Amino acid sequence: MKGPIDRFKEKNREYIYEKESLLDKDNLERGDRLAMFLAAMKTFMPVVLLILSPLILLAIFL
Repeated sequence: MKGPIDRFKEKNREYIYEKESLLDKDNLERGDRLAMFLAAMKTFMPVVLLILSPLILLAIFL
């Protein structure tokens, strides 16, 4: 029976620390942030419009 695979077996501490620090840092580029924002807007905007549109219509016509 084989033992579990150790991905860090051949790596030194500096290499592991460098890779972990890349994960910790906010390394998103500006285009990535915009894409995430637009995806969130695409997801949540219909719900917001369904909730707010009756209130806006009431405010306009009353």
